[in-house]
Amino acid sequence: MEKYNVAVIGAGSGGLVSAYICAAVKARVVLIEKDKMGGDCLNYGCVPSKALIRTSRLIADIKRHRELGVASASYELDFAQVMDRVREKIEKIAPHDSVERYTSLGVDCQQGHAEIVDPHTVRVGEKIFRTKNIILAMGASPFVPPIKGLDQVDFLTSENLWELKEQPRRLIVLGGGPIGCELTQAFARLGSEVCQVEMLPAILPREDSDVAELIAGR
Repeated sequence: MEKYNVAVIGAGSGGLVSAYICAAVKARVVLIEKDKMGGDCLNYGCVPSKALIRTSRLIADIKRHRELGVASASYELDFAQVMDRVREKIEKIAPHDSVERYTSLGVDCQQGHAEIVDPHTVRVGEKIFRTKNIILAMGASPFVPPIKGLDQVDFLTSENLWELKEQPRRLIVLGGGPIGCELTQAFARLGSEVCQVEMLPAILPREDSDVAELIAGR
């Protein structure tokens, strides 16, 4: 039975920062992740979405080139290459969030499903870890709405979207939160015909109403 000052469950952005800070002050830390180091931010969220948005912004600028003082500009989209670039960005940043890096910082990295046995005990498979503190940084996963027939089609989520190699000609985005708005804007700029659906009265319901109205107008 190993004994630690802190057990961090989840190796996404929150868990990684927590483990880093604890290790920096010489605490004994175990970091537990059941899937990919870097979590949502690296693999499905911040990094890939911003890489896709960068390409879509370039296309948007080319389309308004005359406004920007450029007499002539054109482009030819290679969607497969766009997605290859997205994956390259993930691979480039991945070493910063890797097991190797955090092990070098003194963090004990464990792969597997964590089970909290009691306030000071965590189990991962057959391993038992005793700890003074537990940090839960398990993130979230895409919500799949209970729409009749949805389970019979090959739908995308913000997790498997990045595996696309062919650009969808038409796309329905369910959800008007930040992720839905990012993907709606990016794919529309890339040339897909996009319909965004939000069940609440307005998109971006957690933001200030004037900001949400501005984005909706755009």
